Amino acid sequence: MLAGAAAAIIALAVAAPPPPPTPGDSLFAVAWRKTLVEPYLLEYKPFEPAGPGIDPLTGMVVVATRDGYVQAYSADGKDLWYARLVGPYLAPPTIADGLAIIAGLDGRVFAFDAARGEFRWMYRYREEFGSQPVVAGDLVYFATLEGTVLALDARTGSWMWHFRREPSGKFLILGVGRPAVVDGVLYQGFADGTVVALDARTGAVKWDKKVGRGAFPDVVASVQVAKDRVFVASYGGQVAALDRRNGTPIWESRAPEAYKARIDGDLLVVVTTRDVLGFDARTGKDLWSIAHEGGPLADPVIARGLVLVPTGKGLLLLDRRSGKKVRFFTRGSGATASPAILGKRVYVLSNAGELIAVDLQ
Repeated sequence: MLAGAAAAIIALAVAAPPPPPTPGDSLFAVAWRKTLVEPYLLEYKPFEPAGPGIDPLTGMVVVATRDGYVQAYSADGKDLWYARLVGPYLAPPTIADGLAIIAGLDGRVFAFDAARGEFRWMYRYREEFGSQPVVAGDLVYFATLEGTVLALDARTGSWMWHFRREPSGKFLILGVGRPAVVDGVLYQGFADGTVVALDARTGAVKWDKKVGRGAFPDVVASVQVAKDRVFVASYGGQVAALDRRNGTPIWESRAPEAYKARIDGDLLVVVTTRDVLGFDARTGKDLWSIAHEGGPLADPVIARGLVLVPTGKGLLLLDRRSGKKVRFFTRGSGATASPAILGKRVYVLSNAGELIAVDLQ
Protein backbone atom coordinates (compact mmCIF):
# COMPACT_ATOMS: atom_id res chain seq x y z
CA MET A 1 0.00 0.00 0.00
CA LEU A 2 1.63 3.19 -1.16
CA ALA A 3 1.02 6.79 -0.25
CA GLY A 4 1.11 7.55 -3.95
CA ALA A 5 -0.77 9.58 -6.48
CA ALA A 6 -4.35 10.49 -5.74
CA ALA A 7 -5.48 8.82 -8.95
CA ALA A 8 -4.55 5.44 -7.53
CA ILE A 9 -7.34 5.79 -4.98
CA ILE A 10 -10.05 5.81 -7.66
CA ALA A 11 -10.71 2.54 -9.48
CA LEU A 12 -12.24 2.04 -12.95
CA ALA A 13 -15.13 -0.39 -13.11
CA VAL A 14 -17.97 -2.27 -14.86
CA ALA A 15 -21.37 -1.12 -13.66
CA ALA A 16 -22.63 -3.65 -11.14
CA PRO A 17 -26.25 -4.76 -10.78
CA PRO A 18 -28.31 -2.96 -8.10
CA PRO A 19 -27.50 -4.15 -4.56
CA PRO A 20 -30.00 -6.40 -2.79
CA PRO A 21 -32.48 -4.86 -0.36
CA THR A 22 -31.01 -3.97 3.02
CA PRO A 23 -32.34 -6.36 5.66
CA GLY A 24 -33.72 -5.16 8.96
CA ASP A 25 -33.99 -7.18 12.13
CA SER A 26 -33.87 -7.00 15.90
CA LEU A 27 -30.36 -5.48 15.79
CA PHE A 28 -31.03 -2.56 13.48
CA ALA A 29 -33.60 -0.88 11.26
CA VAL A 30 -32.91 1.10 8.07
CA ALA A 31 -34.22 4.66 8.45
CA TRP A 32 -33.39 5.82 4.90
CA ARG A 33 -30.84 5.43 2.15
CA LYS A 34 -29.67 7.46 -0.82
CA THR A 35 -27.60 6.68 -3.88
CA LEU A 36 -24.98 9.44 -4.02
CA VAL A 37 -22.86 8.23 -6.94
CA GLU A 38 -24.17 6.74 -10.15
CA PRO A 39 -22.00 3.92 -11.54
CA TYR A 40 -19.37 5.04 -14.01
CA LEU A 41 -19.12 3.44 -17.42
CA LEU A 42 -16.44 0.72 -17.24
CA GLU A 43 -16.09 1.23 -13.49
CA TYR A 44 -14.53 -1.76 -11.72
CA LYS A 45 -14.77 -2.28 -7.98
CA PRO A 46 -15.87 1.20 -6.83
CA PHE A 47 -14.12 2.41 -3.71
CA GLU A 48 -15.30 4.94 -1.11
CA PRO A 49 -12.64 5.40 1.61
CA ALA A 50 -13.72 8.77 3.05
CA GLY A 51 -17.16 8.17 4.47
CA PRO A 52 -19.57 10.42 6.36
CA GLY A 53 -19.00 13.07 9.00
CA ILE A 54 -21.74 14.00 11.43
CA ASP A 55 -22.73 17.20 13.27
CA PRO A 56 -23.04 16.25 16.96
CA LEU A 57 -25.48 19.12 17.55
CA THR A 58 -27.98 18.73 14.70
CA GLY A 59 -27.39 15.19 13.42
CA MET A 60 -26.68 16.56 9.93
CA VAL A 61 -24.43 14.24 7.92
CA VAL A 62 -21.88 15.42 5.33
CA VAL A 63 -20.34 12.96 2.88
CA ALA A 64 -17.42 13.21 0.46
CA THR A 65 -17.56 10.73 -2.42
CA ARG A 66 -15.23 9.45 -5.12
CA ASP A 67 -16.74 11.68 -7.82
CA GLY A 68 -15.53 14.82 -5.99
CA TYR A 69 -18.89 15.86 -4.55
CA VAL A 70 -19.48 16.87 -0.95
CA GLN A 71 -23.16 16.48 0.01
CA ALA A 72 -25.10 17.31 3.18
CA TYR A 73 -28.30 15.73 4.49
CA SER A 74 -30.49 16.30 7.50
CA ALA A 75 -31.03 13.55 10.05
CA ASP A 76 -34.30 12.62 8.31
CA GLY A 77 -32.62 12.33 4.89
CA LYS A 78 -33.54 15.72 3.43
CA ASP A 79 -31.09 17.12 0.85
CA LEU A 80 -29.51 20.28 2.27
CA TRP A 81 -26.65 21.33 -0.02
CA TYR A 82 -23.82 20.06 -2.17
CA ALA A 83 -20.52 21.27 -3.60
CA ARG A 84 -18.61 19.83 -6.52
CA LEU A 85 -14.89 19.78 -5.76
CA VAL A 86 -12.04 17.59 -7.04
CA GLY A 87 -10.85 15.20 -4.36
CA PRO A 88 -10.45 12.32 -4.06
CA TYR A 89 -10.79 11.98 -0.30
CA LEU A 90 -9.24 9.49 2.09
CA ALA A 91 -11.00 10.74 5.25
CA PRO A 92 -14.43 12.15 6.11
CA PRO A 93 -15.41 15.80 6.59
CA THR A 94 -15.59 17.37 10.03
CA ILE A 95 -18.55 19.47 11.15
CA ALA A 96 -17.81 21.81 14.06
CA ASP A 97 -18.54 25.39 15.14
CA GLY A 98 -20.87 25.95 12.20
CA LEU A 99 -18.37 24.84 9.57
CA ALA A 100 -18.05 21.75 7.39
CA ILE A 101 -14.37 21.19 6.60
CA ILE A 102 -13.02 18.67 4.09
CA ALA A 103 -9.41 17.97 3.07
CA GLY A 104 -8.50 16.09 -0.10
CA LEU A 105 -5.64 14.20 -1.68
CA ASP A 106 -5.38 17.08 -4.16
CA GLY A 107 -3.81 19.17 -1.37
CA ARG A 108 -6.77 21.48 -0.87
CA VAL A 109 -8.88 22.17 2.21
CA PHE A 110 -12.36 23.65 1.85
CA ALA A 111 -14.59 25.13 4.54
CA PHE A 112 -18.32 25.69 4.05
CA ASP A 113 -21.10 27.08 6.19
CA ALA A 114 -22.48 23.83 7.59
CA ALA A 115 -26.12 24.90 7.56
CA ARG A 116 -26.30 26.49 4.09
CA GLY A 117 -23.28 25.18 2.21
CA GLU A 118 -21.92 28.65 1.47
CA PHE A 119 -18.20 28.76 0.68
CA ARG A 120 -16.08 30.21 3.49
CA TRP A 121 -12.42 29.62 2.61
CA MET A 122 -9.92 27.39 0.81
CA TYR A 123 -6.32 26.54 1.66
CA ARG A 124 -3.91 24.85 -0.73
CA TYR A 125 -0.90 22.79 0.36
CA ARG A 126 1.78 20.88 -1.54
CA GLU A 127 1.01 17.50 0.06
CA GLU A 128 -1.87 14.99 0.16
CA PHE A 129 -4.24 15.39 3.09
CA GLY A 130 -5.03 11.95 4.50
CA SER A 131 -6.70 12.59 7.86
CA GLN A 132 -10.04 13.87 9.00
CA PRO A 133 -9.75 17.51 10.13
CA VAL A 134 -9.78 18.07 13.90
CA VAL A 135 -11.19 21.31 15.31
CA ALA A 136 -10.03 22.36 18.78
CA GLY A 137 -10.63 25.90 19.97
CA ASP A 138 -10.09 28.32 17.10
CA LEU A 139 -7.70 26.06 15.18
CA VAL A 140 -8.21 23.13 12.82
CA TYR A 141 -5.55 20.44 12.43
CA PHE A 142 -4.66 18.08 9.59
CA ALA A 143 -2.14 15.34 8.87
CA THR A 144 -0.71 14.60 5.42
CA LEU A 145 0.46 11.34 3.91
CA GLU A 146 3.93 12.83 3.55
CA GLY A 147 4.51 13.40 7.27
CA THR A 148 3.28 16.92 8.03
CA VAL A 149 0.91 18.13 10.74
CA LEU A 150 -0.68 21.45 9.86
CA ALA A 151 -2.67 23.98 11.92
CA LEU A 152 -4.95 26.57 10.32
CA ASP A 153 -7.19 29.28 11.74
CA ALA A 154 -10.62 27.64 11.62
CA ARG A 155 -12.44 30.87 10.74
CA THR A 156 -10.17 32.19 8.01
CA GLY A 157 -8.09 29.24 6.81
CA SER A 158 -4.88 31.15 7.55
CA TRP A 159 -1.71 29.14 8.20
CA MET A 160 -0.72 29.10 11.87
CA TRP A 161 2.05 26.48 12.08
CA HIS A 162 3.24 23.15 10.74
CA PHE A 163 5.48 20.34 11.94
CA ARG A 164 7.16 18.01 9.48
CA ARG A 165 8.72 14.63 10.03
CA GLU A 166 10.91 13.98 7.00
CA PRO A 167 9.98 10.72 5.22
CA SER A 168 12.57 7.97 5.38
CA GLY A 169 12.47 7.40 1.63
CA LYS A 170 11.34 3.81 2.00
CA PHE A 171 8.13 2.06 0.99
CA LEU A 172 5.33 3.57 3.10
CA ILE A 173 2.09 2.07 4.37
CA LEU A 174 -0.88 4.00 2.98
CA GLY A 175 -2.64 6.15 5.54
CA VAL A 176 -2.12 8.55 8.40
CA GLY A 177 -3.76 8.87 11.79
CA ARG A 178 -6.11 11.64 12.81
CA PRO A 179 -4.41 14.17 15.09
CA ALA A 180 -5.45 13.76 18.73
CA VAL A 181 -5.79 17.10 20.56
CA VAL A 182 -6.31 16.94 24.33
CA ASP A 183 -5.74 19.67 26.93
CA GLY A 184 -3.71 21.85 24.58
CA VAL A 185 -1.43 19.05 23.35
CA LEU A 186 -1.52 17.41 19.91
CA TYR A 187 -0.38 13.78 19.57
CA GLN A 188 0.58 12.36 16.18
CA GLY A 189 2.21 9.19 14.86
CA PHE A 190 4.52 9.10 11.84
CA ALA A 191 5.83 6.65 9.24
CA ASP A 192 9.22 6.33 10.95
CA GLY A 193 7.51 4.77 13.99
CA THR A 194 7.67 7.83 16.23
CA VAL A 195 4.93 9.52 18.24
CA VAL A 196 5.30 13.24 18.86
CA ALA A 197 3.53 15.45 21.39
CA LEU A 198 3.24 19.06 20.19
CA ASP A 199 1.99 22.25 21.77
CA ALA A 200 -1.36 22.65 19.99
CA ARG A 201 -1.06 26.46 19.84
CA THR A 202 2.49 26.74 18.56
CA GLY A 203 3.60 23.34 17.24
CA ALA A 204 6.55 23.25 19.65
CA VAL A 205 7.74 19.73 20.50
CA LYS A 206 7.00 18.57 24.03
CA TRP A 207 8.29 15.02 23.64
CA ASP A 208 9.20 12.54 20.93
CA LYS A 209 9.13 8.77 21.36
CA LYS A 210 10.08 5.88 19.05
CA VAL A 211 7.49 3.07 19.24
CA GLY A 212 7.36 1.34 15.85
CA ARG A 213 10.25 -0.94 14.90
CA GLY A 214 11.14 -3.35 12.12
CA ALA A 215 10.98 -3.02 8.35
CA PHE A 216 7.65 -1.16 8.45
CA PRO A 217 7.40 0.80 11.72
CA ASP A 218 4.68 3.12 10.37
CA VAL A 219 2.16 4.48 12.85
CA VAL A 220 -0.87 4.87 10.59
CA ALA A 221 -3.38 4.37 13.41
CA SER A 222 -4.67 7.49 15.16
CA VAL A 223 -2.99 7.93 18.53
CA GLN A 224 -5.57 7.21 21.24
CA VAL A 225 -5.69 9.30 24.42
CA ALA A 226 -7.39 8.28 27.67
CA LYS A 227 -6.80 9.70 31.14
CA ASP A 228 -3.05 9.90 31.71
CA ARG A 229 -2.03 7.65 28.81
CA VAL A 230 -1.61 7.65 25.06
CA PHE A 231 -1.94 4.43 23.08
CA VAL A 232 0.03 3.76 19.92
CA ALA A 233 -0.26 0.93 17.36
CA SER A 234 2.51 0.41 14.80
CA TYR A 235 2.41 -1.63 11.60
CA GLY A 236 5.67 -3.14 12.81
CA GLY A 237 3.65 -4.98 15.45
CA GLN A 238 4.17 -2.85 18.55
CA VAL A 239 1.15 -1.74 20.59
CA ALA A 240 2.16 0.51 23.47
CA ALA A 241 0.79 2.63 26.28
CA LEU A 242 2.84 5.74 27.07
CA ASP A 243 2.66 8.33 29.82
CA ARG A 244 0.88 11.38 28.41
CA ARG A 245 3.18 13.82 30.16
CA ASN A 246 6.55 12.64 28.90
CA GLY A 247 6.13 9.59 26.62
CA THR A 248 7.56 7.13 29.16
CA PRO A 249 6.55 3.53 28.21
CA ILE A 250 4.03 1.85 30.52
CA TRP A 251 3.44 -1.43 28.68
CA GLU A 252 3.92 -2.96 25.24
CA SER A 253 2.11 -5.81 23.47
CA ARG A 254 2.22 -7.39 20.01
CA ALA A 255 -0.13 -6.97 17.05
CA PRO A 256 1.70 -7.63 13.75
CA GLU A 257 0.63 -5.30 10.92
CA ALA A 258 -1.48 -3.15 13.24
CA TYR A 259 -3.31 -0.66 11.08
CA LYS A 260 -6.04 1.09 13.08
CA ALA A 261 -6.99 1.48 16.75
CA ARG A 262 -9.72 2.80 19.04
CA ILE A 263 -9.92 3.25 22.82
CA ASP A 264 -13.15 2.85 24.77
CA GLY A 265 -12.84 2.89 28.54
CA ASP A 266 -10.53 0.04 29.51
CA LEU A 267 -10.75 -1.59 26.08
CA LEU A 268 -8.22 -0.88 23.33
CA VAL A 269 -9.27 -2.30 19.96
CA VAL A 270 -6.54 -2.79 17.36
CA VAL A 271 -7.33 -3.76 13.77
CA THR A 272 -4.57 -5.49 11.85
CA THR A 273 -4.53 -6.66 8.24
CA ARG A 274 -5.81 -10.06 9.46
CA ASP A 275 -7.47 -9.71 12.88
CA VAL A 276 -9.38 -7.52 15.28
CA LEU A 277 -7.77 -7.62 18.73
CA GLY A 278 -9.03 -6.46 22.11
CA PHE A 279 -6.47 -5.40 24.76
CA ASP A 280 -6.90 -4.42 28.39
CA ALA A 281 -5.87 -0.77 28.24
CA ARG A 282 -4.64 -0.88 31.83
CA THR A 283 -2.20 -3.77 31.43
CA GLY A 284 -1.84 -4.58 27.73
CA LYS A 285 -3.21 -8.07 28.30
CA ASP A 286 -4.86 -9.79 25.31
CA LEU A 287 -8.62 -10.07 25.94
CA TRP A 288 -9.94 -11.46 22.67
CA SER A 289 -9.24 -11.74 18.96
CA ILE A 290 -11.17 -12.59 15.82
CA ALA A 291 -9.99 -13.00 12.24
CA HIS A 292 -11.49 -10.91 9.49
CA GLU A 293 -11.43 -11.01 5.71
CA GLY A 294 -10.82 -7.86 3.79
CA GLY A 295 -8.55 -4.85 3.69
CA PRO A 296 -9.22 -2.48 6.60
CA LEU A 297 -8.39 1.11 5.71
CA ALA A 298 -10.49 3.20 8.12
CA ASP A 299 -10.97 3.51 11.86
CA PRO A 300 -13.20 1.15 13.85
CA VAL A 301 -16.01 2.65 15.92
CA ILE A 302 -17.21 1.51 19.35
CA ALA A 303 -20.76 2.28 20.45
CA ARG A 304 -23.72 0.71 22.24
CA GLY A 305 -21.82 -2.42 23.20
CA LEU A 306 -20.60 -3.05 19.65
CA VAL A 307 -17.30 -2.71 17.80
CA LEU A 308 -17.93 -1.74 14.17
CA VAL A 309 -15.00 -2.52 11.86
CA PRO A 310 -15.03 -1.52 8.18
CA THR A 311 -13.09 -4.21 6.32
CA GLY A 312 -13.58 -3.17 2.70
CA LYS A 313 -15.89 -6.13 2.10
CA GLY A 314 -18.42 -4.77 4.56
CA LEU A 315 -18.99 -3.70 8.15
CA LEU A 316 -18.08 -6.31 10.78
CA LEU A 317 -20.05 -5.97 14.02
CA LEU A 318 -18.49 -7.50 17.13
CA ASP A 319 -19.62 -7.80 20.73
CA ARG A 320 -17.50 -5.31 22.66
CA ARG A 321 -17.05 -7.54 25.69
CA SER A 322 -16.28 -10.90 24.07
CA GLY A 323 -15.14 -9.95 20.56
CA LYS A 324 -17.61 -12.45 19.09
CA LYS A 325 -19.11 -11.73 15.70
CA VAL A 326 -22.62 -10.33 15.92
CA ARG A 327 -23.31 -9.51 12.28
CA PHE A 328 -21.67 -8.70 8.96
CA PHE A 329 -23.36 -5.79 7.19
CA THR A 330 -22.85 -5.36 3.44
CA ARG A 331 -24.70 -4.06 0.42
CA GLY A 332 -22.83 -6.21 -2.06
CA SER A 333 -20.16 -3.62 -2.89
CA GLY A 334 -18.77 -3.67 0.67
CA ALA A 335 -17.81 -0.75 2.92
CA THR A 336 -14.33 0.70 3.31
CA ALA A 337 -15.05 3.95 5.18
CA SER A 338 -15.64 4.39 8.89
CA PRO A 339 -19.30 4.66 9.87
CA ALA A 340 -20.48 7.83 11.63
CA ILE A 341 -22.47 7.38 14.84
CA LEU A 342 -24.63 9.73 16.90
CA GLY A 343 -26.77 8.12 19.58
CA LYS A 344 -28.34 5.04 18.03
CA ARG A 345 -28.08 6.37 14.45
CA VAL A 346 -25.32 4.90 12.28
CA TYR A 347 -24.42 6.16 8.80
CA VAL A 348 -22.69 3.71 6.48
CA LEU A 349 -21.31 4.63 3.04
CA SER A 350 -21.05 1.63 0.74
CA ASN A 351 -18.29 1.32 -1.84
CA ALA A 352 -20.93 1.83 -4.52
CA GLY A 353 -21.67 5.29 -3.11
CA GLU A 354 -24.91 4.51 -1.27
CA LEU A 355 -25.44 6.28 2.05
CA ILE A 356 -27.47 4.17 4.50
CA ALA A 357 -28.92 5.54 7.74
CA VAL A 358 -29.38 2.71 10.24
CA ASP A 359 -30.87 2.85 13.73
CA LEU A 360 -29.51 0.35 16.22
CA GLN A 361 -32.22 -1.23 18.34
